[in-house]
Amino acid sequence: MVLVYVTLFVAHIGEQVINFNLWTIASLLLASGLTFLAFFWDFVRRFYFTFFRDISAGYALVKSRYFMIKNRNSNVPKLFSLLAEKYPDKICFHYKDEQWTYDDIEKFSNKVGNYFASIGYKKNDEIALVMNSRPEFVGIWLGLAKQGIVTAFINTNQRMETLVHSITVVNCKAVIFDATLAKNIEEAIPLIETKRPGMMYYSYVGTDPPSVKASEQDSETIRKINAKCLDNCIENMIYTRPHAIDDQSMGDKLYYIFTSGTTGLPKAAVIRHHRYIWIGMILRNLFRISDNDILYLTLPLYHNNAGTIGTCQSIIFGTTIVLRDKFSASQFWDDCGRYNCTVAMYIGELCRYLLAQPKKETDTMHKVRLMFGNGLRQEIWRDFKNRFQIRQIGEVYGSTEGNANVANFDFTEGACGIIPCCVPFICRFVFPVTVIRVDPATGEHIRDRNGLCKLIKSGEIGEIVGMIREDPGQSYPGYVNNDATKKKIIRNVLHHGDSAFLSGDLVEMDFYGYLYFRDRTGDTFRWKGENVSTNEVEAVIQKVVKLSDCVVFGVSIRNCDGKAGMAVIADPNHTVDVENLYYQLEKRLPAYAVPLFIRIAPKIDLTASFKLSKFSLEKDGFNISHIHDPLYYLDRKSKQYIRMDQNVYDDIQNGRIFL
Repeated sequence: MVLVYVTLFVAHIGEQVINFNLWTIASLLLASGLTFLAFFWDFVRRFYFTFFRDISAGYALVKSRYFMIKNRNSNVPKLFSLLAEKYPDKICFHYKDEQWTYDDIEKFSNKVGNYFASIGYKKNDEIALVMNSRPEFVGIWLGLAKQGIVTAFINTNQRMETLVHSITVVNCKAVIFDATLAKNIEEAIPLIETKRPGMMYYSYVGTDPPSVKASEQDSETIRKINAKCLDNCIENMIYTRPHAIDDQSMGDKLYYIFTSGTTGLPKAAVIRHHRYIWIGMILRNLFRISDNDILYLTLPLYHNNAGTIGTCQSIIFGTTIVLRDKFSASQFWDDCGRYNCTVAMYIGELCRYLLAQPKKETDTMHKVRLMFGNGLRQEIWRDFKNRFQIRQIGEVYGSTEGNANVANFDFTEGACGIIPCCVPFICRFVFPVTVIRVDPATGEHIRDRNGLCKLIKSGEIGEIVGMIREDPGQSYPGYVNNDATKKKIIRNVLHHGDSAFLSGDLVEMDFYGYLYFRDRTGDTFRWKGENVSTNEVEAVIQKVVKLSDCVVFGVSIRNCDGKAGMAVIADPNHTVDVENLYYQLEKRLPAYAVPLFIRIAPKIDLTASFKLSKFSLEKDGFNISHIHDPLYYLDRKSKQYIRMDQNVYDDIQNGRIFL
């Protein structure tokens, strides 16, 4: 009997143990599952929302790489010539009332190339091009490229020392200039001759209507500087394709574009054949631009946006381009409607100018489906899109000289680009752009205990960098000056021994990899769509006022894109002639670089390392209530700096005074 009770007791205990173990195992499995799910939930959520987006980016990348591999033994002028053979009568450029077919550009460029070859120019010689946007701009550099001659694109706003620097920092043997810009060239020639004696000069008139052709004064200036007329030089040249076109390779230099970089005078960024094609092609594939589109281009061709990304669509891929020599807010949509444009390029300031125009019927009487570019601010994005009924706005982020290039290819409002992140470790390998943490106080890059850079987390702000690899889309061609190139490289970023291009720009990244531009670092700021080097402006001011202590920085104005230039000059003895200061600066600086505000201070404080301190001055900005020193603003009508008061400050901030 006892044995029976013992047996029953043991059985009961065993049942409890089994039940306990089952519940324990189930609980452990559930807990493990929840922990696993919690741990990988971010991955799952990010993967779900970004997979198809990132796959489309991957497809564009693969398609672009295939094109590069297929044409690895070709070059830019050769690809254009093949296109001209295929579509000789297709319109390459609309310009005012002119139509330039592919055959027209082919013959014009052949004439240019054959002429310069006939007078002894050869591969790797360099020629400066100072010209407004027009089809001949492209035809000239394309013709020179057929002989392997490298063209330097010069900003037409540059004057005096800056212009001289840009022409002579590369080994230019000649300058080709728009006849309407003859005065700028004449002013610079004495300084050019001290650095490059024997420089040849060629003026170009073209077929513009009489109202914009060179005036009698320009013609007299051209005669005075003994410039040859390029129109006459090439008129009777043969237009057969140069044999030297076969001697160019994808890795050769195509042209130079000047950028402010981070410090000093403009720097010549190298654009090689493969880079020209790659930049235009990857954006073409991301934004699905076709050869049936018509692209409206009103940005200057000496800049990377129009000069590379824009013209590549026509020169390599057969998309017709409508060129305008200068942007016109009142004619923008009229032009788009007139030429049946389907795509247009922008910079942020352009969009704000368009929004400021009075509303009219032609605002929506167009076929533009896509606008892409850079600098469209988030606060006007939706208004711009809705008012002009643009279905897609593709923001692009990048620099002329660098490889940290991204694009907002799914048209998310406000984002300047996307870093694919559905499978982070794969995406990081395939896409070379990342964002590293920066100390907001010092600007130093934050590293871990192993000496590698720390990456930002979602919601944080850091500096965008491009990993450098031996690949057309990931290499860093840099500047002509090797020292300037090296200053833009950071090492030991993700792994010991690697390197990356420093963009100098701060961005915020959200959970899904969207990037939002926040600020620029270093000694540059952006105004009127141009990068301004504070060191360049400081050097000019110091020379003009003959005082050594001067700092320049950018200040924000309400409802304005970029930052306006402001200079603080230490003048304890009141020797600065403020009334004539603008006249002196306007002769020496591009219009966009001339400071809009001048503050005359008794002294400028020094940092611990004996550098002029900008921190407190930047904090004051041009806020009249914070400043007790004399403060001046640039009055556009009188072309003078005028003393500022509270009423003027309010008018500037509220848009009643236009700067």
